[in-house]
Amino acid sequence: MDPRLLSSSAALRRESAAHPGHTRAHNRALVLQMLYRGSPISRADIARESGLTRVTVSDLVGDLQREGLVVERGIRQASGPGKPAVLLEMARDNQQIVAIDLSGHDVFRAVLTNLDGEISEEVTIPSPDVTGDKAAALVNDLLEWALQLTTAPVLGVGIGVPGIVDTDQIVRRSISLGWTDRALAPALMARFGVPVCVANDANVAVLAEHSFASGGDDLLLVKIGRGVGGGLLLDGRPILGSRLTAGEIGRVLVRATPDSEPVPLESLITAPTLRTHIEKAVVGGETADAALRRAGQVLGVALAPLITSLGLTSVVLTGPNEIVGDALITATRDAVDTHTADDVDHVDIHVTPLGPDIVLRGAAALVLSERLGIV
Repeated sequence: MDPRLLSSSAALRRESAAHPGHTRAHNRALVLQMLYRGSPISRADIARESGLTRVTVSDLVGDLQREGLVVERGIRQASGPGKPAVLLEMARDNQQIVAIDLSGHDVFRAVLTNLDGEISEEVTIPSPDVTGDKAAALVNDLLEWALQLTTAPVLGVGIGVPGIVDTDQIVRRSISLGWTDRALAPALMARFGVPVCVANDANVAVLAEHSFASGGDDLLLVKIGRGVGGGLLLDGRPILGSRLTAGEIGRVLVRATPDSEPVPLESLITAPTLRTHIEKAVVGGETADAALRRAGQVLGVALAPLITSLGLTSVVLTGPNEIVGDALITATRDAVDTHTADDVDHVDIHVTPLGPDIVLRGAAALVLSERLGIV
């Protein structure tokens, strides 16, 4: 999968420029990208900036108008002789996207968005401790309800899943959902007749962070929910690796205390586990912050070697508000500082400003990438 972005404020690195030898699909995506990101522009503007011929641009724009993706929006008066230029822009509300987040610790969420990722409707379904076929059945129900709320043609469905997702949209492993080799996208496409894109929830979230929150080009996003996962960008490019697990930190071995046995990070840093630790701390006469500071210390120790070896400039955390807050962030930052050399550049560690919608907005970005080639 080649995850890409949704916003005009930032873009993943692009390797190639347009030229007449490129395919029609490439040229179409290039035109859509220019219209999506910028202010209204003319056909001549597109031809000049892209390097495409005016005939090619006119042909592509005609197709996009017939598909309802592009509309004419006024004219720009000419500064000299000649006819005024007709301005074009994306028809951002003519189609809708269904974005689904399956990473919540006790709820599955679906929203409808326009092509700008602006949310108009939401459907939720409780999912505490639901796994296997029951979880898949809930996803079917959730998508069915969401589709019933649509008021425009559906461009596609984007889904963020806690687990390993391959390039064929198969969920190879999701521990928290109890899925192995689950053909989620093919099954949903066959049942509902709409295009479906599936990706790891943290990889989806890091795209939204880069796009909507200026997260930087060397970024690790740590997502705490049903499990704990990581999405990685280096030099503005999403990094998945040949095993599709680059950036995943859940299997890193850590110690809960200096004297305890090493265990996977995902056994200590998840929303359900941390809530249990908080409850025990309060019963024992401590504060919730005390439990979160201990968790932050463990997380920071796990992150320190990744930050150093990858040269990260930013680590962003996302998860439930009562967990991912000042106590956890401060303790994580202190542990990172303690376990990195003095000459290592300071890394910014903070909570995402995108809140609980980060996976949903990233899922919409996947649809734009897969369906329209917008990066």
